[in-house]
Amino acid sequence: MDRREFLEKSSLLLAGLGTSGILHPSILKALSIEPAAQSTFYDAEHVVILMQENRSFDHAFGALKGVRGFLDQRAFIKQDGHSVFFQKGDNGKYASPARLDLRNTKSTWMSSLPHSWADQQKALNKGKFDQWLQAKASGNKDYKDIPLTLGHYNREDLPFYYQLADAFTIFDQYFCSSLTGTTPNRLFLWSGTLREQQYGKVKANVVNENIDYDTARQAKWKCFPEILEQQNVSWRIYQNEISLPKGMSGEQEAWLSNFTDNPIEWFSRFNVKFSKGYHQNIPNIIAHLKQEIEKDPKQKERLEAMIAGLQEDQIKYHPDNYSKLSREEKNLHEKAFTTKR
Repeated sequence: MDRREFLEKSSLLLAGLGTSGILHPSILKALSIEPAAQSTFYDAEHVVILMQENRSFDHAFGALKGVRGFLDQRAFIKQDGHSVFFQKGDNGKYASPARLDLRNTKSTWMSSLPHSWADQQKALNKGKFDQWLQAKASGNKDYKDIPLTLGHYNREDLPFYYQLADAFTIFDQYFCSSLTGTTPNRLFLWSGTLREQQYGKVKANVVNENIDYDTARQAKWKCFPEILEQQNVSWRIYQNEISLPKGMSGEQEAWLSNFTDNPIEWFSRFNVKFSKGYHQNIPNIIAHLKQEIEKDPKQKERLEAMIAGLQEDQIKYHPDNYSKLSREEKNLHEKAFTTKR
């Protein structure tokens, strides 16, 4: 069928599935672009990568027709003979995937479930995959007995995502790079590893706190943007503001903060602390910490150490020193922290 016919049938399909009979404008716009004859994905000018936060494939698309979702006949079978989708609680009762229902529940406001190295490994249980209810129980006492870890959304909850999947191509059977938390998986996205050197005796940074702004904890191995830069392949990371404090108000912080979701900030060669906003805000941070010392003298040693670190940053990352960086180092910094408002 031609493109116009496809669009018309897609709209009818969506209407029949109980969603809006009108395609989302952004999807319609993309579909209306006629590709060059005999072109393939090798002709693409840009590749856009978006990593979402702590979401599994099944959480969003387990109910999508045609994918290896909840009806997967090849799903892992546990020692009790049941599919991995049927998890047994300490009370002896089983739980299975259940829709969270965005419209009629407060599921999106029930806080996140545990998602770190320790609970991931407990859920895995040495390859048995049978401790998800125990390891992923909510920390909120009002919800701890609800099997939220098996909760999912469907087409009615996520109409745009399902329209996107219907209109283009979706890959199932994808998982997090490692059964760890947020930062390790983002490190995998940008560098393909958690280790500074690739052999077993080198520390694997499996918990969020392993990598940070602190000089001793910065990532010092090569990542993909560096390789692209060295190969003269254009690249850029778009985000809101960097995660270092820049003196934004509470509401600005809520809307514009990056929440440390760009771990490139922690790779030493990108020199995130040369951010003008951060450097200009250092005196304000120091003044605030001094006030905190006056309020609580017991915190003096810890807070004074923080002040000393900030004073070092004032010198090391002074704008005059930025001019001393090589052209490659400047490119890495400027392309990694592109802000769009």
